[in-house]
Amino acid sequence: MYKMPEIPESFPELCDLNLAQLSNMSENEDLLQEFFVSLPQLKQVTSDKEELITNIVDVAKKNLQMEPQLEGKRQEMLYKYEQLTQMKSSFETRMQRQHELSESCSLSTLQARLKVAAHQAEEESEETAENFLEGRTDIDEFLTSFMEKRTLCHSRRAKEEKLQQSINTHGPFPTSH
Repeated sequence: MYKMPEIPESFPELCDLNLAQLSNMSENEDLLQEFFVSLPQLKQVTSDKEELITNIVDVAKKNLQMEPQLEGKRQEMLYKYEQLTQMKSSFETRMQRQHELSESCSLSTLQARLKVAAHQAEEESEETAENFLEGRTDIDEFLTSFMEKRTLCHSRRAKEEKLQQSINTHGPFPTSH
């Protein structure tokens, strides 16, 4: 912030002038202006003004010299921002996928899948039995297929029951040890 030089309450230079000289100065604008221009305070203000102008011009030149570098940094920042946006989007997509995968691996989800798979194996074994009873399959094929499907059904039901016990004991979320 610029501080103006102090302006005195009186001007000693005017005290040395007689009344005719003062009157002449009052009526002659050029003389009055010449007097004010010669005052040290006005000279100081003029000098300060020129110094400020020089400083402003120097700062402006430096700013203009830095403009290409600033524009380069701006472009770099925009590129980084675009990368960040893409990475954030990719992260959110992967987090959603991870959430879906962890949901599909929860104990209650696995139990539901085992229940459906056991039911499906049971239906297939019953269909095999019906085909045999209706004469559409021979005894060897029936025994092989029926035993295989019944074993699968019982195995899945046993796993489902064991999983249910684990859920009852430890809760619905698997723990890492």
